[in-house]
Order: sequence, then structure tokens, then C-alpha cells
Amino acid sequence: MNQQASYQIEADALHALAEWKAAFAENVASKAKEIAQSDSDSNRITLQHYRQAAEFALKQLASKIQDSDSSDGTQEAA
Repeated sequence: MNQQASYQIEADALHALAEWKAAFAENVASKAKEIAQSDSDSNRITLQHYRQAAEFALKQLASKIQDSDSSDGTQEAA
């Protein structure tokens, strides 16, 4: 396999990737803050808060991706 092969990315694929990346980052940041607020009295967000938030955000991202597959009629086999 040629390691230096170039690929073209379709515009809608690039757009979807950018949306998913932004949604994941926003979900992690907001959920980490929410977890930190409920977890302690300090105004500190820890790595553990971000890890917990990332797990939550992954589930939301998977749902968002699946919903977008349903809406464009390109569901993939499991």
C-alpha cells in the first residue's frame, strides 16, 4: 500500500467531521464543568472530571453520528 497516496475528502464529509469535533469538544467542556460543580465546593475542574465528561460526550457523539446516518439514508451495517 502506498503510504504517500493522497485522498480527496468530500465537502459534506469534511463538514460533518468538523461538526462532530466541535460538538464533542463543547459537550466535554460543559459536562466537565457540570460534574465539577456537583462534585465539590471548589472552582476546580480536574482531569478526572474531563474523563467522565468525555465518556458522556462519546455516547452523545455516537448518537449524533447515528442520527445523521439515518437522515441521509446511508446507515452502515454493524
